[in-house]
Amino acid sequence: MKRIKACVLFICVTLLLSSCQTSKADAKDKHEIVGDVLENISAQYPVINYTGDDHNIWMDVEDTVQASEVKKEIQQQLKENHLNGYNVSVRARDMKQVEKEHRWSLIDSYIFEKFRKKEKDEEKYKDVTTKLTNITLEDPAIVAISTPIMNSDPKAKEYAAQIQKEVEALFQSKKMKKLIEGDAYKIVIYDEQDQPIN
Repeated sequence: MKRIKACVLFICVTLLLSSCQTSKADAKDKHEIVGDVLENISAQYPVINYTGDDHNIWMDVEDTVQASEVKKEIQQQLKENHLNGYNVSVRARDMKQVEKEHRWSLIDSYIFEKFRKKEKDEEKYKDVTTKLTNITLEDPAIVAISTPIMNSDPKAKEYAAQIQKEVEALFQSKKMKKLIEGDAYKIVIYDEQDQPIN
């Protein structure tokens, strides 16, 4: 009787494990198929970037194509592969705008890195970080710096001036001048409650 119970238990566990592996394989196949569909779309259209999850696909394309056309093509290829239930979002982007956003994102990361290195040497720069802001073609780029100081602190203005001076010095490097490309910009230093100091 014990052998029969052990045998039945072994069979049940084996079936359970094999069904789990099948589910993982099915999920992997689904992700591979979606990846293939998005690669096909990228080969057909000027895709800037794309991402997704188990229920959504987001894609940016150059504004030289109709976003609705690309969306329709993605949906068609998903349907042909029997993949339903995806919300597909495609937006056409102005390449000048995308390029400016990319440059200022790099600039932001260089500023962040500068303060990470400085905080190792100087305690006063501890917890100084950058905040991403919306970049537009028409407006000056906002370089937003978050600090751990309060605006009401008597030394807040002086502290903000020191940080601004550090950023301005960084912007004088050849690499940064190339990235800035003559764009107008404004440096705004924020206190710990997200209030501008300068």
